[in-house]
Amino acid sequence: MAALSILPESAINTIDRGGIAVIKDFMSPSEVSRLRADASTLYYDGQFTVDALAGYGKTASAKDKASFDATKDRAVLPAYIPSQKKAGPFLSTTLGDVDARQKLTTTITALRSDLAKGLDRPGIDVLDYGNDNHEISFTRFGSGALLQKHIDEHHEECKGRVGWSRPTRRSLSWLVYLNEDWDANNDGGCLRTYQRKAESAFSVGSRHGDLQIGWLKPTADDPRERPVFLDGRRGNVSGKCALYIDSDDRERKVYLTKEFNSDPYLFLTSDFFVQNLLIQNHDLGKRFHYLEQPKSALTSYLGQDSGEQIKDVAPTGGTLVVFDSVALPHEVMPTVSRERWAASGWFHEKQQPEPTGGQIFL
Repeated sequence: MAALSILPESAINTIDRGGIAVIKDFMSPSEVSRLRADASTLYYDGQFTVDALAGYGKTASAKDKASFDATKDRAVLPAYIPSQKKAGPFLSTTLGDVDARQKLTTTITALRSDLAKGLDRPGIDVLDYGNDNHEISFTRFGSGALLQKHIDEHHEECKGRVGWSRPTRRSLSWLVYLNEDWDANNDGGCLRTYQRKAESAFSVGSRHGDLQIGWLKPTADDPRERPVFLDGRRGNVSGKCALYIDSDDRERKVYLTKEFNSDPYLFLTSDFFVQNLLIQNHDLGKRFHYLEQPKSALTSYLGQDSGEQIKDVAPTGGTLVVFDSVALPHEVMPTVSRERWAASGWFHEKQQPEPTGGQIFL
């Protein structure tokens, strides 16, 4: 592996096998203070956009939009505004501390190059996909704001009609925290991740462009945690799907299922359905768990994946976190009486081209 400029090699292995890399003191206190001051100034100048994606906003706006308090939700200062197809205020050369944000962008560019080399994902270091894949922003969580458990990217066939329409997908998620004197016990706001109890025996996230959608848990006879990938374009037909894992020598696809249609199976199903009806081998089937099950009364009743373990990361100023956007479920715990600041974003890779051999079933 080529020498890395700013990341330890241990971080690469952690991300590659499905964990969260946590690098403390990635940025100095003076850099953190300067960026936080810039973010705060721009927020109180009205430059941020409230997205109402955090738990407070979903609840408050559902009950009574008139009672929604934007200061208690998540707000962002984006580098790109997709709805308007134009650069966002983060890239402004006239607003706030331009030099501090440009220095941050330079550091993140070096981070992206390290990750591209270390994880053998050269596509994330290519910048000719268009401005809408430039995801970097300041984020602010107000008091009480949270994000429920989710993953940051999904397979094209799990997104409905728009699944194949974008040129890129999220590959890696990153955050640099900008908080001062944060005490997670009193202030809350931790990033809660759901890592595997057993480290993956194989690289996670994607294989040959096919995204991961689940796991086979280890057993006494096969003590390997195996990522499960979705081939969503069998015969170059969108919606013709099959699940597979890597062979032990990592040279072949080992299919777990016969072909099935994405609709309705990927949208109405659960671990139980895949385990008992889609995967033909019962011993393999009972090991399967989705990365993120479709939410339903059944999945709530069956409970969480027993192969997961919780790892909380405090949003301490200067700490960098990086993880695979596909493979690591996570949530943001509610903040308590304080604002929670970060710089965050995603590195993109090219998405598979739209299948040309048949219709989209949805």
